Amino acid sequence: MSSPTCAALLVIAACVLLQALGLSLQLRADSGRACLQQHRQALVCVAWSPQVETPARAG
Repeated sequence: MSSPTCAALLVIAACVLLQALGLSLQLRADSGRACLQQHRQALVCVAWSPQVETPARAG
């Protein structure tokens, strides 16, 4: 089984498990935040600083 196939199956299994437990994952890439929620109440949140791209400098 190829690596992309394994990754896809893992994502599908994780989604099914989350639904069975009544959980949802909310990802907000624009604000750099992801939260695991149950009944619209955040249980666990992870935040990261957005990546800032700088133009390449001429050498």
